Amino acid sequence: MYRRLLTAVLLACAVGLSACFLRAQTGPQDQGYYTYVSHWAVPRSDWAAFEQQEKSTEAIMRKLVGDGTIVAWGILAERVHQEDGYTHSDFFTATSRANLLKALETVWGSATSSGFVAATKHFDEFLHTIAHGGNPVSNATGYLRVTEWQARPGADHALQGYVLNQIKPVLDKDVANGTILMYNFDEEDVHSHPPGLYALAIFFPDGAAIDKFFAEIAAAGKQDPTVGEVIDNLTVAKAHRDSFNRLIAFEHK
Repeated sequence: MYRRLLTAVLLACAVGLSACFLRAQTGPQDQGYYTYVSHWAVPRSDWAAFEQQEKSTEAIMRKLVGDGTIVAWGILAERVHQEDGYTHSDFFTATSRANLLKALETVWGSATSSGFVAATKHFDEFLHTIAHGGNPVSNATGYLRVTEWQARPGADHALQGYVLNQIKPVLDKDVANGTILMYNFDEEDVHSHPPGLYALAIFFPDGAAIDKFFAEIAAAGKQDPTVGEVIDNLTVAKAHRDSFNRLIAFEHK
């Protein structure tokens, strides 16, 4: 499904948004960012307690946004579960590794609570956020759709360039009109997978925004069904992965 999302975005880029690309802003949103993500597998019987524990960290995260340490954070619950997959996650994004690590050390102590101890497995990601966009919002909820794909050997720079030059302006437009709360385009900064792994995370305020997003890009895609071949030529199809999460709590500076 999310592969189709990328294809449709590419189609929209090709057939209807060239003027938007020329007007794309190059302000603070284009600087480098870093994102830390924690994933947890929690038994179903402990979901409520775990989510309550996660919510107890909100005051800390709001303070970190307020003092400029981080620019965004969120608490998530998986909505499309895998047999051996993860059930919950949380993240925060900062403008430097130093600020990301400052935030990490601030929240580290809470990970020893009984809610976190109940998790049966856990892993973290330290990401370089190549592109980021978002509007100020607090006390928000919504949904997160993420796609991960592997660049073909030698295609890393071409894939990055295509996303930055063609997809990012579309996402910026939808941030500006409120369809999207935030997006991150990430690669691993601390590698736990082979080089060439990329992820595009798009945060929506509600299901209606998701429908609007897909309707717009589907309409554009009908005009030229061949443009999606670009992403096929740059990525390894069998390495593609998607996830879909409920955004329990979210804030963006």
